[in-house]
Amino acid sequence: MTDNKTILHRLTEIIAEKTKLSVNGIKPDLNLEASGLDSFARIELILVIEEAFDIEFSDSESANVATIDDIVNLIADKTAI
Repeated sequence: MTDNKTILHRLTEIIAEKTKLSVNGIKPDLNLEASGLDSFARIELILVIEEAFDIEFSDSESANVATIDDIVNLIADKTAI
């Protein structure tokens, strides 16, 4: 089981690496759309996250994530023992 703080740290690194966002600018309440990620970039990011955490998001889960915290919670739910 991975805690949310660990997930957030790893997720922040992934997002910073795959986008033009700085690590310091990636906060749990960051809105993905407002951060400048278009729908294509969001899909690519979700695919990278799925691979990194060895999980799968359903289409509805992917469509409904709005913030970094939403993604952290989904990952936590999917990696819970």
